[in-house]
Amino acid sequence: MMLIPYRYMLCLSLSLYVISNLACNSASFNFPFNKTDKISDILSSPSRYNGKLVNVKGKVTESLIALETGYFVISDGTDSIVIIPSKTFPKVGEEVKIKGTVKNAFVIGDKSLTVIVEEGENDKNATH
Repeated sequence: MMLIPYRYMLCLSLSLYVISNLACNSASFNFPFNKTDKISDILSSPSRYNGKLVNVKGKVTESLIALETGYFVISDGTDSIVIIPSKTFPKVGEEVKIKGTVKNAFVIGDKSLTVIVEEGENDKNATH
């Protein structure tokens, strides 16, 4: 008869441990906090992702810096997207991981430009 309360407490303790680790964004859990979004998914449904915080990774294929501002383009093998950086500019060929907000820069008819505005140091406490 003593095993039932013990099992109940063990199950409850384990459940609370998992929930607290997920809530604290523990590195040992990858879902959903550290999920990487495919660039092709973002570009195929830009209105669904507009204003949402995403994580992408890929290789830098292009970079333009002018007067301390600019952009770079990354490709993840599914598609390419423009990144508006908040920090430094990576070099062409470098592998990067970006956390940022999807923005539909403009839409004219069936043409659009969707970018990711990288999350900066000041944005970490913002809720998305």
